Amino acid sequence: MGTMILLLASLLWCIPDADAAQKQPAFVTASFVGKNRLFLEDLTGEEIRIYENGQPRKVEYLQSGEVPVVFGFLFDRAFLPQPYDEPRYDRSQIPSSMGAMNVAHQVIDQGLGAQTGWVAVYDKDLRTVVDFTSDSGRLKDAIQAMRGERTIEDSSLYAALFQAVRKVADRNEKRRVLIVFLESIDRETSGKLKPLKNLLAASNVELFVAGFGSKAGALALQNEAALRDLGSVTAGGVYFTSMEGLEGLGRRIVGQIRTFYTIGFQSESKDGQPPSLKIECTRPGVKVSAHPVTPILQ
Repeated sequence: MGTMILLLASLLWCIPDADAAQKQPAFVTASFVGKNRLFLEDLTGEEIRIYENGQPRKVEYLQSGEVPVVFGFLFDRAFLPQPYDEPRYDRSQIPSSMGAMNVAHQVIDQGLGAQTGWVAVYDKDLRTVVDFTSDSGRLKDAIQAMRGERTIEDSSLYAALFQAVRKVADRNEKRRVLIVFLESIDRETSGKLKPLKNLLAASNVELFVAGFGSKAGALALQNEAALRDLGSVTAGGVYFTSMEGLEGLGRRIVGQIRTFYTIGFQSESKDGQPPSLKIECTRPGVKVSAHPVTPILQ
């Protein structure tokens, strides 16, 4: 099987010079849900069909889970612990910021520790805490040491997400994952979802959002709807949690990441003209859970 994967991967890169301007190796990610509403992990290339601009493309590379991944953690600075705050270990009083840090640690320990990661915080702008590194201990230490400031302005996810997506999308890994931790979506961002959705659709970054908001009522419902609308563009996911569900959140995120298939094919889309993609499965009752609009062109 390993030899076959290497052979398929090499085929993607061995493109005749005459077709170089038209065909490029492309990779997309997709997840598939069976009749029992569980993610599938045993599909073969023969069961997957991919269409680019309405034309069928041959699946030449298929791998589930273990492919090179780059991931980024993006924290809303406004809900981080304040300087000199002492960490709390009483589960009934743990603040949402510490909960978010714990979930980030779970994600690193349970699935992404051997991959390349990046950590940043945002308020009105984006600030890198740790640049891309495969040192999981360094990532966890930096996350645990993060603090906010009492005098900062209101946070703007809009500007920060633009910067974060572009930074992660510039990487060469076949999969690019961005996980955002926040309490709520700000008013500026909720009014500018369309350009953010267009950015995500063109980037092939899988966006995951972990919401830790505790407010109830109409405002909380509007916040949840806006985040779900943003998350619907990519193959990622949006999660809202209470402190009771904290332990399982990291496992759920990692579990969903592991059920993605990386699918490689020869793209005939020209540079600057993102194609439309459609992914199907021939196994009865199986549905594609989510997939990005455009492929990764390498």
